[in-house]
Amino acid sequence: MKFRTQSQQTIDSPALDGFKIADRPFLGFGLLMTSVIGTLAILIYFGAWASADRITDRAIEAGITKSSVEAEWWEKGLLLTCPLH
Repeated sequence: MKFRTQSQQTIDSPALDGFKIADRPFLGFGLLMTSVIGTLAILIYFGAWASADRITDRAIEAGITKSSVEAEWWEKGLLLTCPLH
């Protein structure tokens, strides 16, 4: 990378001994995206688990079936999003 000063001279960027980035950081971005997707999957799974438990507890308290309990919007959303619940 070269920078131009007011007198139109070029200055090279500093070279660091033993440090050269040869490739694009595909591995780093891949690991970052994997951790983000994994974290979201875990949050969705545990959120759906908690939602199902809350709905079951309300059904037991009311003495009615689980299917007739009115769920909150976020409980419905988590249960719909999680393929395991």
